[in-house]
Amino acid sequence: MEISRGSVVLMVAPGDIGRPRPGAVVQSDELGDATVTVLVCPMTSDIDPGRLLRPVVEPTTENGLHVRSQVMTDKVMPMRRDRIRRVLGQFDADTTGQLDRALLVVLGLAR
Repeated sequence: MEISRGSVVLMVAPGDIGRPRPGAVVQSDELGDATVTVLVCPMTSDIDPGRLLRPVVEPTTENGLHVRSQVMTDKVMPMRRDRIRRVLGQFDADTTGQLDRALLVVLGLAR
């Protein structure tokens, strides 16, 4: 399965958020597919308008989402590749830009 940065995937995370849910792949493509894990941000359909660093994504045929969702950039996690069930779609350039800007702040890289 071809997973790249900006892919929307169906994943099963361990622990509290362990039900199948969409996730946004945020790992650089430069790391290739030889890694055991992939860095992802889980997504939720429970939109919290007060969380400005969680980009809201509208469903499209390109991203494969069925409902309006929010990328939980504050919950970046490594996901074992065998816990990623399938690729649902791909974010467009605008959504990827929003995600990049939010991650810069969440990771403390915006100066």
